[in-house]
Amino acid sequence: MTKQRVLVVDDEPSICWAFEKMLAAEGHHVVTASSAEEGLREAKRQRFGLVVLDVRLPRQDGLSALPSFLSATDDAPVIVITAFGDLETAVAAVKRGATDYLTKPIKLEDALHACRSALQDRPRTETSSGKAAPSSVKPSTLVGQSAAMQQVFRQIALVAESDLSVLITGETGTGKELVAEAIHRHSDRALKPYLPIAPVALNPDLVESELFGHVRGAFTGAGEDRAGLFEQAEGGTVLLDEIGDLPLSVQVKLLRVLEQGEYTRVGEIQPRHANVRILAATNCDLHQAVTRGDFREDLFHRMTGMQIQLPPLRQRAEDLQALCLYFLDAMGYEHVESAVDETLLSALRDRPWHGNVRELRSAIEHAAVIARGRPLRLEDFPAPKPKRGESTEPSEASLEAAIEAWSHRWLDGQRSDPSSMHGEFLAATEPALFRMALAHTQGNRAKAAELLGIHRGTLRERLKMYGLDEERRK
Repeated sequence: MTKQRVLVVDDEPSICWAFEKMLAAEGHHVVTASSAEEGLREAKRQRFGLVVLDVRLPRQDGLSALPSFLSATDDAPVIVITAFGDLETAVAAVKRGATDYLTKPIKLEDALHACRSALQDRPRTETSSGKAAPSSVKPSTLVGQSAAMQQVFRQIALVAESDLSVLITGETGTGKELVAEAIHRHSDRALKPYLPIAPVALNPDLVESELFGHVRGAFTGAGEDRAGLFEQAEGGTVLLDEIGDLPLSVQVKLLRVLEQGEYTRVGEIQPRHANVRILAATNCDLHQAVTRGDFREDLFHRMTGMQIQLPPLRQRAEDLQALCLYFLDAMGYEHVESAVDETLLSALRDRPWHGNVRELRSAIEHAAVIARGRPLRLEDFPAPKPKRGESTEPSEASLEAAIEAWSHRWLDGQRSDPSSMHGEFLAATEPALFRMALAHTQGNRAKAAELLGIHRGTLRERLKMYGLDEERRK
């Protein structure tokens, strides 16, 4: 790789220093600037092979200045960095001509890989005008600040404007269709149809006809010519949901669409041109399906122009608060900011969320109906959904695991009083225990205290301490 001059524009001295040391070790010369205006002055004075540009800058922001940097550097590659990453920022950066997109805190190995890739001699693609095309698809929001979701946003932004096929994988409920919608919405096909199709939901005997259409007389009941879903999506995007369930006979035809851009209606010989972009989603392991012979290996390789892996909710617990507030706000819930406190969030993080974001949304909606405008409490939520195939009865092992998980989080947290672990654990668990005992005894406190093995006066004091005595009177 030839040695280059690199311009780093960031108002954080530590970021500039890190890039300077990292790239100097590669033999490059680094010039730093703390504002867009200063950076543009440098870009007009000397020639740069790469620009590293922060979004949040004093006065003019990086995204607004990006076209000026491209102009001043004769379209040198630009890597955008930001501490406030979301899907719209990532897409805006790429649409305005950014080569890559990184979020803070930046891992040096990721930054070095991005810089090396950008500095390689390769033709740059023509940049767009910076204006996103309006979309016929209702915008849906992918919420998250976690590193895993930042990677998803980056992949969407980089692949959206191409016609590359994308395989979207992840567990049920992680938001695979939202990713597909976002890719279509930010693509050049945004004004054309977007058709999400679940082949498994179609009549097994008519899947091929539903997808590719048929001509009159092709089979019993085919009284007239009919356009298939691929033809209806002409110029747009097709999402094949749960593609792993596609019959092998249809996989052959889909491969032809991907390789030759052609398909034929059932009962027809003359091929038709297919001007569609194909996205696919699945929650199963297609590698195993290929090994079993249930999925064609050649189709698998054609489908994975890019693969976007969505993380399960349990691996992005830091996004729980943002998701809860987003769902409550979407419902028009009052006082959203105060509706979810840290105690509740801690309890929600303990849950396995086998149904992922879809299960969380359902749980939030359930809790909001019960709470009726007041701050949410754990007892407002439905019981956690079991994993498919698991017993719904809680085991001692699962209870012990939940306690251990709570303890680990408590010990990892910053506590002003390091001797309060037992008290905080009781405060997190006793209210639910007392409610169950009172419900079992139909509100009889004497019987509830006997059931719990504590004195009635102790129960009375604890109920008062947790505010449950007032709750019982309502």
